[in-house]
Amino acid sequence: MFDLVTAVETHYYWPDLNADMQEVLRVLKPGGALIIIAEAYKGGKYDRLLRRLEELRRTMNYAHLTVREHGELFSKAGYCDIQVFEEYDKGWVCAAGRKPG
Repeated sequence: MFDLVTAVETHYYWPDLNADMQEVLRVLKPGGALIIIAEAYKGGKYDRLLRRLEELRRTMNYAHLTVREHGELFSKAGYCDIQVFEEYDKGWVCAAGRKPG
């Protein structure tokens, strides 16, 4: 059981993002947190550059989420106390949630 799990620039490549979010939730201690940080997100500062990779993203399992979709990802997986922060000028999004209990 873990108090904290972090994912920095990795969650886009998780094989089954929804199931993997639930697996992280399973191994967290009650009240434990997951934090995801990304520079590659839909609508972000670098989105125009990333669109050039669109064809590659279609051939891979690649999750390209909006800021709102990052929050929904946590919610659908069962997390609570969900917070999503965006620093558009710096080009990043950070989403966090806790395991209930």
